[in-house]
Amino acid sequence: MNYYDLITSHMVLDTILYTISELSKYTDKVKSRIKDIQLNIQFSVEEGPIEYLEIKDNEISFERRKKMPNCGAKIHFKDHNTFFKILKREQLNFKQLESEGKIKIDEVPEYKDICVDLLNLAIPYSNYTSVDELSPQDEYILAKTLLYGHLIGFQEIAEVDENVQIEMKGVNVVIQFNIIDGPKCYFHFNDGSFLGDMDVEYPNPAVTITMSDNKSAIALFSGQGNATRMYIKGDIQIKGDYSDATKLISLRELVSGYQDYVRAKSRSSVKF
Repeated sequence: MNYYDLITSHMVLDTILYTISELSKYTDKVKSRIKDIQLNIQFSVEEGPIEYLEIKDNEISFERRKKMPNCGAKIHFKDHNTFFKILKREQLNFKQLESEGKIKIDEVPEYKDICVDLLNLAIPYSNYTSVDELSPQDEYILAKTLLYGHLIGFQEIAEVDENVQIEMKGVNVVIQFNIIDGPKCYFHFNDGSFLGDMDVEYPNPAVTITMSDNKSAIALFSGQGNATRMYIKGDIQIKGDYSDATKLISLRELVSGYQDYVRAKSRSSVKF
């Protein structure tokens, strides 16, 4: 696995598992699938990321890089190309992939198919085609997932990519990002390093960016919207120094480059 594959596999896996954890709060399909289950699940990709979900008290929690013992279910993607392909399918035949030796699933009988079921419930949020087709609840979940994808993208690349660290050098700003009737988070750029968190209102940020609705945020963070035009239309409101706010937009290109790489990999000729 090369350098870009390693970083992007971390980004994609983190985002998918975060999506699963969010779905457990809002959607009946996930709630019913995990009802009365107490379980740790391990997800891994080739020789790259290993992450975990915890199912407890009828909810799923995910914390990046948090190791968990005694996993009653595990799924391992033996090939990162196969893993990236999940972004192009709304439902996957994981049993076929397992028979072909591309993945390995290890589950105790009472939790049979839990890994596959949770992945298949989350994958459509990576494959949506039109915001108009989404319910308000799905818009909220998708906006939150995309926002998290950028936040965790900054986290991943700031930790390991020296070129990104150089790009961020000298940038010292806390940017609060809020969506009306939607999720919120903050981005803290600190002279080459990065911190951020979801569902948090940072005290006294240098800049607060507020978006008019989830649909506009989805367009912006999926690359379908133009930030300047949105600002002119009033879909984006900025409180604080405008030049500081534009730093988030310009630095977002660093994450977008990796996301474009993933999209290219998912369209590659590797077949199931």
